[in-house]
Amino acid sequence: MLKIAMPDGGAGAFGGGTGESQFSSFLTEQHAAALASRLDLGLAGRLEADHG
Repeated sequence: MLKIAMPDGGAGAFGGGTGESQFSSFLTEQHAAALASRLDLGLAGRLEADHG
């Protein structure tokens, strides 16, 4: 989901070119990890209440 939410690199003078296209997945993965570490949907509490 984050891949389509990330901005387009562009093709101008400040575009990332080949390097950006090769390494953009690493940046997306790091953003996803940062979001996951800070996001709490409360699922653990719900599962524990239902099955605990």
